[in-house]
Amino acid sequence: MSDYDRKTTVNVEPGTTHTTTSSTGGGLYFIVGGLVVAVLVGAYFIFGIPGNRSNIATTPDNKTSITIEQPRAPATPPAAAPAAPAAPAAPAAPRQ
Repeated sequence: MSDYDRKTTVNVEPGTTHTTTSSTGGGLYFIVGGLVVAVLVGAYFIFGIPGNRSNIATTPDNKTSITIEQPRAPATPPAAAPAAPAAPAAPAAPRQ
């Protein structure tokens, strides 16, 4: 069996001072603090640096001006329409 004794006896003598020290977890606090700083710095760069907003898309102005120009009138009048075609000639008499 093991040498572990579950029954411990504490003898305290009058006039003596017992000082117990325990670890306060300083190393753990240092590691957790470093992780918090790393997350904050990462969030700063992921979500954008404040003041650097030149790449944000903006909507265009709603003032749209449309101008439609009609084609100009020709400088010279168009040529006169061609005369109506002549009536067809009478059919030739059949040959016998």
